[in-house]
Amino acid sequence: MRIFSLLPLLFVATAACDYITVPSRGDAGPDSLASQWEQVDAGPTNFNAVAGSATDNVFVVGDEGTILHWDGTALLPEASGTTANLRGVAVASDTLTYAVGEQGTILRRQNGVWSADVPVTNAVLNAVWADDASAAAVGEQGVALAFAGGVWTIIPNPRTDNYYAITNSNDGLDIVGSLGVVSHVDITAGSISAVSLPGYTKLLAGATRWATGAYFVGVEGGFFFWAAGTATQVEGLPEVFLHGVSVADGDVWVVGNQGFVAKLPGGQNPTIIPTPDQRWLVSVYAASSSDLWIVGRSGAILRGPPGVRVVGDGGMR
Repeated sequence: MRIFSLLPLLFVATAACDYITVPSRGDAGPDSLASQWEQVDAGPTNFNAVAGSATDNVFVVGDEGTILHWDGTALLPEASGTTANLRGVAVASDTLTYAVGEQGTILRRQNGVWSADVPVTNAVLNAVWADDASAAAVGEQGVALAFAGGVWTIIPNPRTDNYYAITNSNDGLDIVGSLGVVSHVDITAGSISAVSLPGYTKLLAGATRWATGAYFVGVEGGFFFWAAGTATQVEGLPEVFLHGVSVADGDVWVVGNQGFVAKLPGGQNPTIIPTPDQRWLVSVYAASSSDLWIVGRSGAILRGPPGVRVVGDGGMR
C-alpha cells in the first residue's frame, strides 16, 4: 500500500504566467519506491543549490539568476535582479538569505526583497555560508571572501584551488574543493590555512555541519567525517561523483550523478534510495527526516523521501 502521494502543483507564479507543475513519473512503476518522489517541473534551468532554515523556508537557486522560494505552501519564483548563474545559497535565518554566483555576484534577501551587494571580485563564487552577523563566500582560483562589519573583503590566499563548498563546525569555517584539500577560514583574522586529506587527492564538492564536526563528499564515493582537523573516511558508497550532503535528525543524505541518492543513519551503513531521475543531482537540503529537497541539472527538483511522508500531509501544493 502506498503511503506517499504525488499531489498536483500548478499555479501562475507571476503576471508573466510562469508555470511550475508536477509532471508524469516516466518509467517508474506506480508501486515502486522511485515513483513516490514528488517531482517538480520548473523548466529546463540548471538548479545548482538548495538550502533552508525550516520546512517552510527553502530556497533554490540556478542559472540565469533563477531563485525559487518554498514558503510551506507554494514554490514561487522571486526576482533576483540578475541574469548571472547562481551557484550557492545560504539561509542565515527566516529573514536573511544570501546567494552567490558567477561574475562575483552576491545577493542578499532581507524582508522578502533581494538586492545586490557591491562586488569585490569578478571570479565565479560557488558557495556561501552565513549567520545573522557574518558571512563567507568561496569560489574558483582560491577566491575567498568574508563579510563582517557590513563590508565584504577578499581574504588573502596563497593557494589557487577551486572551492566548491563551505560549512561551519566547532572549529570555525571549513571549505573544500580540488585535490582533497580542506581549508580553514578565520573571518575575524582574515586568514586561510589548508590541510590535505590523507590518501584522497580527488575533488570534494559538498559539505555540511554535523554535531562537533562536518561531513564532506566528493568524487568516486568520497565520504568523510571531519572533526578537530582529522578526517575519517566512511566506506560503503559506490564510486559515484557525490555533489551534495545534508543532515537531519541524525540521518545523512548524499546526492550525486545519474539520480543517485543515499541515506546513512548516523553517518554509517548507506542505503541507496531509488529515484525516477537520471540527471545529475547536485545539492540537497534535509529540512527534517521526512522533508527532503534535492535539486540538479536540467530542471531536476525532487521532494521526498519516498515511503515516509503520509497521505494528507500537504504534499506539494
